Amino acid sequence: MDCLEQNMSLIKGMRPVLYNKLERIFAGKEYSYNNIEETNTKDGNKALVVEKDNTKYRLNSLYRPLTEAKKWADQYEFQNINVSVVMFGIGNGLFIKEMLRRLKSDAKVYLYEPDISVFLYALNNIDISDIICDVRIYLSINNINKNEFKEILQKETDWLSISAQIICNHPVYDKIYISEFEEFLNMVYSANNLAKVNIDTERYLSDMLVNNAIKNLKFIKESNYVSEFIGKIPEELPAIIVAAGPSLDKNIDELKRAEGKAFIFATDTAVKHLLRHNIKFDAIITIDAKKAEGHLKDERCHNIPLFCVLEAKNKMMEMHTGRKIWFRGSVYMYSLYNKFNRFFPTYNSGGSVATAAFSVCLSMNLKNIIFIGQDLAYDGEATHAGGVVKKIIGEKSGKKQVDAINGGKVWSRYDWLIYLEWLENSIRDIKGINVIDATEGGALIHGSKVMKLSEVINEYCKEEFSFSNLLENMPYTFIGDEYNKVREEILCLKKEFADIKDKSKEGIKVADRLVKSINNKNNGTKNESKNLKKINKINKFLEKQEAYDILDVYITNTVAKDLVTVNNLSEDEDENMKKTLEISVAIYKALIDAVEKLTPVLEETLEQI
Repeated sequence: MDCLEQNMSLIKGMRPVLYNKLERIFAGKEYSYNNIEETNTKDGNKALVVEKDNTKYRLNSLYRPLTEAKKWADQYEFQNINVSVVMFGIGNGLFIKEMLRRLKSDAKVYLYEPDISVFLYALNNIDISDIICDVRIYLSINNINKNEFKEILQKETDWLSISAQIICNHPVYDKIYISEFEEFLNMVYSANNLAKVNIDTERYLSDMLVNNAIKNLKFIKESNYVSEFIGKIPEELPAIIVAAGPSLDKNIDELKRAEGKAFIFATDTAVKHLLRHNIKFDAIITIDAKKAEGHLKDERCHNIPLFCVLEAKNKMMEMHTGRKIWFRGSVYMYSLYNKFNRFFPTYNSGGSVATAAFSVCLSMNLKNIIFIGQDLAYDGEATHAGGVVKKIIGEKSGKKQVDAINGGKVWSRYDWLIYLEWLENSIRDIKGINVIDATEGGALIHGSKVMKLSEVINEYCKEEFSFSNLLENMPYTFIGDEYNKVREEILCLKKEFADIKDKSKEGIKVADRLVKSINNKNNGTKNESKNLKKINKINKFLEKQEAYDILDVYITNTVAKDLVTVNNLSEDEDENMKKTLEISVAIYKALIDAVEKLTPVLEETLEQI
């Protein structure tokens, strides 16, 4: 069996999606690696040579490539917990193999090869079976599955993993593939920044997020979820996402011509502006746990369908009397729905209510998505429609000029820049979607088609459509006996809360005994092992409880800093163990406190379901 046959056979078994893409490339002969060659080294190994732009680059030492790889890996720290490696370039595999040899079994490796010809050469000529078969590796190759690299990074990167993250590149790769390396770093830092924003939000709002989520459980009874709308709305129907940027005042009245001929999707902050102009819209979207309920205080909007999340502001959810449609669930909600074979589509909010609306439209397979009021920039001092000025913390230091939709430059700020980048990346990566920016002011969203709203309506709003008629003929997700089973699952939360509290108390006692055992060397390792097994058993019990997914968010702010410090271990095993136990006790105490505070909220909710 030659290298290609062996490598492809392993990819077929371990990475079937990648295998299918490679098969299409080979079948269509859409490849060449004439720019790659190997040369012998002094120690009997091989060095890879890449020719690019009429210059040859050697990827390995001509003398001792294995020794070179070991010295390269020496610069990194591998003993920490939750180590994740994000690496640019595979080459002939020597450097990543040395990295893999040193990493623990729980590590994660995000490996990106920017040159498809290098990877195809390796498939044909080098045994890379250990890379292919290593389950720690997420493998992405440019021009094959690059989009998956960014998606998996954003999905897997969290605030905890960043503290033990290794960002590295195969030597020389940063000099050969300069623009590709810059794009790689942008993808990594974008995922990291998003994770930091998410944890900052979660830490700040953890109490409110969980209280909202518990209180909103009662709304599951008469609701739907977004997957039920896939294929129900005509794909070509234009979806007009109405945000509340300053330019909304310019073209809001044009929307009257789109009524009944588009899916008009209002962000919560835009609702009052639409009502003020007597414009009929199809649905509202809200995501924020701390949103001012005044945005939906007008009774005329209370019966309009609401796309929402479980953690949305409870007071707003209470005010709203119409159909609620979940487009993202908490971890607990995903688990609950999955039990009944209801699965949410892949979702990435982008951080704002308008980007969330964009994600929802993608989830429903809508092909024509139009933005209005999505300025992402100032209009003078105004930040929102109606000349409203809303300040944020650190606003002055986060300002930056960006390309304007009408030419020239316009001032934006750091939160809008995150949303802008997310939109531009999404537009670049999705296929078959027509994204139109009819905002008529603010920042240019690169990759979108710029049009006036009047032109959009003339060209796209031609077919009649009624979202309200669609809902009238759609039953709730759970009805009859099935809802009764869902209800029983929710009622189990009360017992799980109590069990978690009891097990946490037990965990504190066992951890205290284990610390004393470590301090008193005379007790021996047998007693330590016994208590350590008890701790592990308690932790596994806690993590299996579905209620833990709710409480885990609640305690984030309490234990976040402690969890980061425990990632960074020392050479002293006893000290590392005591530090780990110290964090465990902190988590147990936080869980006990959370249960005591949230149980009354849960009991009140359970009485209403």
